[in-house]
Amino acid sequence: MRDLHALLDPQSIAVVGASERGGAGTFVIENLRRLGFQGKIIPINPRYDTVFGMRCFPSLLDLPEGEEVDSVAIVLGAPHVLPVLEQAAKRKVRGAWAFASGFAETGKDGEALQEALRTVCREHDILFCGPNCVGYVNRSSSVGMFSAPLSPTLKAGKVSAIAQSGSVTLAIANSNRGIGFRLLISSGNEAVLDTAEYLGYLVDDPETEVILLFLEVIRRPQAFFQACERAAELGKPIIAVKVGRSRLAQRAALTHTAALTGEDRIQDVWLKRAGVLRVDDLDQLLEAAEAFSRYRHRLPRGNGVGMITVSGGEIGLIGDLSENLSLRFPPLSKPGEEELRKRLPPFTPIANPLDAWGRGDLAETYPACLEVLAREEGVDLIAVSQDAPPGMAEDQVNQYANVARAAVRAALAGKPVIAFSHISSGLDGTIRGILEEGNVPFLQGTRESLIAIDRLIQYGTFLERRASPKALYGKSPQDLDPIMRQLAGPKRSLSHREAKAVLESYGIPIVKEFLCQSMDEALEAARGVAYPVVLKGLSPAVAHKTEAGLVKLPIGNEEELRSGFLEILEKVNSQGLGSCFEGVLVQELISSEATEVIVGISRDEAFGPALVLGLGGLFVELLKATVIRIPPISRDEAYAMISELRGHELLEGFRGKARSDVEALAETLVQVGQMAVDLKERLHGLDLNPLMVLPEGRGVRVVDVVMVVGDA
Repeated sequence: MRDLHALLDPQSIAVVGASERGGAGTFVIENLRRLGFQGKIIPINPRYDTVFGMRCFPSLLDLPEGEEVDSVAIVLGAPHVLPVLEQAAKRKVRGAWAFASGFAETGKDGEALQEALRTVCREHDILFCGPNCVGYVNRSSSVGMFSAPLSPTLKAGKVSAIAQSGSVTLAIANSNRGIGFRLLISSGNEAVLDTAEYLGYLVDDPETEVILLFLEVIRRPQAFFQACERAAELGKPIIAVKVGRSRLAQRAALTHTAALTGEDRIQDVWLKRAGVLRVDDLDQLLEAAEAFSRYRHRLPRGNGVGMITVSGGEIGLIGDLSENLSLRFPPLSKPGEEELRKRLPPFTPIANPLDAWGRGDLAETYPACLEVLAREEGVDLIAVSQDAPPGMAEDQVNQYANVARAAVRAALAGKPVIAFSHISSGLDGTIRGILEEGNVPFLQGTRESLIAIDRLIQYGTFLERRASPKALYGKSPQDLDPIMRQLAGPKRSLSHREAKAVLESYGIPIVKEFLCQSMDEALEAARGVAYPVVLKGLSPAVAHKTEAGLVKLPIGNEEELRSGFLEILEKVNSQGLGSCFEGVLVQELISSEATEVIVGISRDEAFGPALVLGLGGLFVELLKATVIRIPPISRDEAYAMISELRGHELLEGFRGKARSDVEALAETLVQVGQMAVDLKERLHGLDLNPLMVLPEGRGVRVVDVVMVVGDA
């Protein structure tokens, strides 16, 4: 990873396009001065002799001999960026930023211009930010290489952000949430430096404790997730908005950044695996940032939340909005209930969340109730619900200040305490001061606050699980070598026999079957398997045999077998499959006690393999749900996949049906995941459809397999 110090923490900055007439050439200099930049500012513009009282030079090449420039702000249009970069290269400048649009996002001409820019930077080792971005701010070093005026409320702190959108960067900078920022980076088209490289820098930056991302694309997944892995090792949370779920977002990303977003579900699983905490919008991003900026080193140890509010209606709202989150509201212990009954009126329901309005004396009630919640063993985090917007009457401010003081005192007991408002209208200054002095975060918005709490819990769980060892073992090179040789060559579907051999090498059982070339062989096979059986015409050219009319079932006797065999041959001939026809497969018919599932491997061109589990049969269309993981997976992760599957109750024994062999299914998921890791890029796709899960203790059986392999 390159050292980005010259770009992000320069001591001397040349502003090419500097002026006093407004626009980016003015704003950059004003930002540097407003932030208190202590280094040297060098205006460059052939039209002026001075800018803001500083000597202005016609070009970078006109600077005095020996004048060092660490970084260049190019605040000119796209046609002027490349000539300035060439001058910067001659001056041995290490960093540069250009805010202009008109590059790869505009089409072929823009792509060519961006490629020329990239070539100059690579040949001369110039660290380049952009183009098509608003720049960056290093609040710690007072560097404001930013094409818009910076808010005077932008505080220095430990949170850093990378956004692939200039307006999003500006929104974060202007958010006025009281969050202290270390670095804000607008990455733009990422012609030279991309999000992965910036992220690696922030992960290793000792002054950054929390990282925020706004992502449209992930250009180098391997480097990006390596940086995420280092962040996890350091316990440094990454919170991300990743757009691209909708076609509109995918189209916008292509137009904006000239890059495809990729398959969102695959990326979502990769992000979860790396411990990246995904949120949906900027409000959620900022509330989570506020929570983590206070509690990165004091994460909840579990998902038990003790909540106190002053409204039964708010409790209902909280319950609805937390339904699909990982946080839980554990029931209070008997001693806790008894103590609260002593302190609250008899008409008050004693439960968690707790409506502590009581007699309305918040100065007395809140401290007592919070003290009880802090002692509850099942409570890992305490949440205090209290709206406190600016403009309240003085008496109300005084009353709610008592709530804030109670929250601060509760936090001293050791468990994280979060105060939150149900509305996003800011916070009274007096109450803000009390909470900030006690280092208690104040979050805004019910949904946003609950999601921030949820992400704190998720991250604590992620770090704990990450520390657990995983006993995963791939095949030895000696065992793997013959399989890899078999899969080499052009991209193709393996024959049934070849695919079966690969599965069996991983201990994945196939249904009892015989491949037959004649009617007599089929009759003999059926007697060996025992009726009823299934007949299947096999051809690597046909992935979906049922739709092609190549599956006949159930076959209950010899007469039905003869008829079915001939019908399959007729379909083979009518569809021109004779040259690649492998024969007719006679399979045992698995009993109706089994549950059908689909297990497969899907390979994303950029992100690699994903392991997929879904219910089979009618349910795959009815529920339209699958669970995805990035292989390899542990047995615990396999059980988690099964429990997350919509309709998993069918496997657990539903309405009198025998429980399925979930253990065997979990083992199969582990083995299929390991297969994907072992076979690497030569395994393009795998479908075990259906995989029959037999009743408990009887294992699983693959009924049909499609395996696409090859070098290309």
